[in-house]
Amino acid sequence: MTGDLEGIRVFLASGIPIFFENIIYFFGTAIILLIMNARLALVTLIVTPLIAFVAFKFNRLIRPKYSEIREQQAALNTAAQENIAGVRVVKAFAREEFEIEKFEGENEKNQNLHIEASRISGSFFPIMDFLSGTCLVVLIWVGGSMVGSGEISMGTIVAFNGYLWMLIMPMRMLGWITNMAAQSATSGKRVFDILDTGSAIKEKENPHDPEEFRGEVTFQDVGFRYRRQAVLSGLDFHVPAGSTIAIMGATGSGKTSVINLIERFYDRTLGTILIDGVDIKDWSLRRLRSEIAIVMQETFLFSDTIEGNILYGKTDATREEVIEAAKAADAHKFIMEMPMGYDTIVGERGTGLSGGQKQRIAIARAIIKDPGILIMDDCTSAVDMETEHVIQQALDKVQKNRTTFIIAHRVSSVRKADEILMLENGRIVERGNHQELMSQGGLYYEMVNQQYKDLDNLDWNEISRLNAELEENSAQESYFQAKRKEKVN
Repeated sequence: MTGDLEGIRVFLASGIPIFFENIIYFFGTAIILLIMNARLALVTLIVTPLIAFVAFKFNRLIRPKYSEIREQQAALNTAAQENIAGVRVVKAFAREEFEIEKFEGENEKNQNLHIEASRISGSFFPIMDFLSGTCLVVLIWVGGSMVGSGEISMGTIVAFNGYLWMLIMPMRMLGWITNMAAQSATSGKRVFDILDTGSAIKEKENPHDPEEFRGEVTFQDVGFRYRRQAVLSGLDFHVPAGSTIAIMGATGSGKTSVINLIERFYDRTLGTILIDGVDIKDWSLRRLRSEIAIVMQETFLFSDTIEGNILYGKTDATREEVIEAAKAADAHKFIMEMPMGYDTIVGERGTGLSGGQKQRIAIARAIIKDPGILIMDDCTSAVDMETEHVIQQALDKVQKNRTTFIIAHRVSSVRKADEILMLENGRIVERGNHQELMSQGGLYYEMVNQQYKDLDNLDWNEISRLNAELEENSAQESYFQAKRKEKVN
């Protein structure tokens, strides 16, 4: 995009002014010559149709080549950008030589395409220059005969010669302008292809935009296909306003896709999704998304201050609200240890912060928004168990009176949910709260067993009883850590 826009800019800033300048020169000079002597002017201009034909042929051949060049330049820039962004991965796997060879290969393709374009230009530019120079030969030949016969004076032929250079220069510039126009047209097509694509998510006219937002979510036989691949099928569940629902399952089971449908990042393929009893497609996109806060699994921070990143969730919030949200996300302590506190620039994509620190800032960004629906997409995966425990305590307060979706792999993150959905291959295979699912001895039970398999000397009835007691003092992880130490001893 950067290269394409630069090509368009050069044409608009230089190519178009030069084009009109030469148009004025050409037609102005042609009119003067016709006034001076129409016969000599017509004979002199007889080769101009040939020049126009050659320019047309040149444009037809060069434009596809410039399209290939633009595509290859995009591949070259991508290779460079990925190596800069992923420099630590490259170094960690000692792949410097491989990446250098890959870049050189892309660069060689780019070079070869430019050489091919230069050969095409080299085939046509001499022809256009030759035809332009032919005008002077015709002038001397025909004009000399007319002077000899007394039809025109020597002064007229001298004046014709002077004006002729003002006529030849635009014809010589035609090749250069055609070349620049071809590059610009190719770049413009690529840019407008992107602009014309638009969003696949369309909003209806006069969309639903109520004053009150409760956060009640209903899925009715919902299916979703990404291209030709079935991701979700037959999803039926109801989430009352203010309740908490957890979604668990193996990687690729469709957990995040459920969240994407709620936010309308994608539209469902089958079925109906209702929010507060209204089809999600009838909602105003801006209103819908303003009532939903999401903490994504892959945290993205802007190159801004820590405060600026938190304020992204609510731009008119005060510093006190920012601090309160940071405390709720257990981020305040490490923020105050930064060189400039909340005014510290985090760098592009949060460079300089650990994964856990970035996640906690993202959680604070969601909390400060005070949404009707809060979505936590495995947002504590990059923090240790102790920090997760602190965040979960804070989130317990935040989740009150708001609909909350929790996607997680750790059982400790979902135990308190009102309902837990277990997904497998895009379908709900188990549902219920923690105690109900544990008693079923199914997929959820196996997942819990896998996570705490080092406690195999304890029976699960005892663990369930102890978990119920530990809910009162929120010390589940500390308990299991203590049990592990006892086994080691």
